[in-house]
Amino acid sequence: MSQALHHAEHPQIAINEAYRILKPGGQVVILDLKEHSFEKAHQLYADRWLGFKENTLHRFLKTVNFQNVEVTTVSRESEEPFFETILAIGVKGSD
Repeated sequence: MSQALHHAEHPQIAINEAYRILKPGGQVVILDLKEHSFEKAHQLYADRWLGFKENTLHRFLKTVNFQNVEVTTVSRESEEPFFETILAIGVKGSD
């Protein structure tokens, strides 16, 4: 999921669906915005969410039982509003 989760009405449900359709051993990779305060993003880009905290994405993945969850900040824009991008990875275990 690349820059999609902050547009989802219910991000946890989107992650639940990713888990459901993956085969055991399959991997989810989420690239999205880190939580920010650029309120204009709602109007300019139709963002439902102003990004996510790293621990929030971690919790979303663990809630649905992804294993080997890693969440890290991978980039930061050099111009305002200085959006940061986070990468979240999880593996579906054998149920």
